[in-house]
Amino acid sequence: MASTPKSTPLLFVYGTLMRGFPQARKRMARAEFLGLGTIRARLYDFGKYPGVRLCNADPGERVRGELYRLRDSTAALRELDIYEQYFELAPRKSLFARKRTHVTLDDGRSRGAWVYLYNRTMAGAQRIPGGCYRNRVTTLPSSPEVGS
Repeated sequence: MASTPKSTPLLFVYGTLMRGFPQARKRMARAEFLGLGTIRARLYDFGKYPGVRLCNADPGERVRGELYRLRDSTAALRELDIYEQYFELAPRKSLFARKRTHVTLDDGRSRGAWVYLYNRTMAGAQRIPGGCYRNRVTTLPSSPEVGS
């Protein structure tokens, strides 16, 4: 995994935090968009939001998303942890768990980044074929807003 300086951690998002989604402008205000990429994982639809699982993904299974550099990383991660219901001191109670993974950018570069993984039962989840949440949601503009 490529090393990332602690002062500017990277974050991979694949759902409601991507550009063009209502939560993105507010929640990603402390982040700089770096590019599009994928992670080796499976993507699921839970109704109001998607979730990713890294385990059991075949080598060819990829989830599409966006890579960001977090500015003021301590404050940004604190705010995102609350939004994602990640409790570092009580991980079993967390809706999502924040973990490190490899991101392959569209230009072929590989970076290490944080990602929020779904941390609860998969009951009722529908797998999203093709690994792209944006393709699943039809109410968004086709060309997402850029920036925060």
